[in-house]
Amino acid sequence: MGQKKSNLGPYSMFEQMIFPQKQERILSYLADDCARGRSVGTLAHQNIGKYIRDHFEQYGLKPFQGYYYQHFMCDSVKVGRNVVGFIPSIIPSDKYVIISAHYDHIGALNGFVYNGADDNASGVTALLNLAEMFGSMYKAKMGPDKNIIFVAFDAKEMSMAGSRHFVKNLDIPKEKIICNINMDQIGSTLEPVHEGISDYLIILGENTLAKEHRGKLGICNRFYNINLDIDYTFYSSKAFTELYYKLSDQVAFEEAGIPALLLTSGFHKHTYKITDDLNIISYPVLKKRSVLVFYFVMML
Repeated sequence: MGQKKSNLGPYSMFEQMIFPQKQERILSYLADDCARGRSVGTLAHQNIGKYIRDHFEQYGLKPFQGYYYQHFMCDSVKVGRNVVGFIPSIIPSDKYVIISAHYDHIGALNGFVYNGADDNASGVTALLNLAEMFGSMYKAKMGPDKNIIFVAFDAKEMSMAGSRHFVKNLDIPKEKIICNINMDQIGSTLEPVHEGISDYLIILGENTLAKEHRGKLGICNRFYNINLDIDYTFYSSKAFTELYYKLSDQVAFEEAGIPALLLTSGFHKHTYKITDDLNIISYPVLKKRSVLVFYFVMML
């Protein structure tokens, strides 16, 4: 049986920009041995930041507050660098959505390179896919109807220093920010919510959204025939839901009183190991997860 077509309407051209070969090309670059595990402050890691910045510019994103880079001190020695791009609303709007993914990983240890394909080259790939989709929409004067900020956070593996710096220095009133959508480990199908269903997604933090936006993820999932098996808990465990939510960059927003979502495919046996490599990524499912974010942002 063929795959159901989405109820795309006029936005089909943007969804069709995402295809497995493009995703694999991006993710393979981010998780290549030459990136040396994307350890903060290394030359290889800086090259990855430039790659993201160049793609933001190519897709038509504007520098955020005049700059694509946001530098900060991670500790007394290392300097981190968030990469930030901006797409303004095509209609007058003072509302913002912030889409994010961290691009650092743990580097090379004891002669082994930790490529971090799922953690978090997958999230950055989705971030770049979404930047291209919304950038093309803006060029075509078809949207968006809200301001969208795209952030590749640095130094998540150093107590989320990049996201905390970004939020601390954000001069947009928090009531103007609809939400942060943070993608962290979004590329695998190794820990399904229900046995045998590989097309799944874990979404934490929906309860932080304003009431009028709760439920819209599920509506998009059904209406556009994305049909992901969505779990709004961490495998039905309240304790692990609360714990896991605190382990990624969206928590910096939530602690500041800004609604924030974590999208993930879960913790698995390859996390923080050298086996987190390209062979564990499912590009068709990564596309579905990216497309869900696209339509959700449109619906907000």
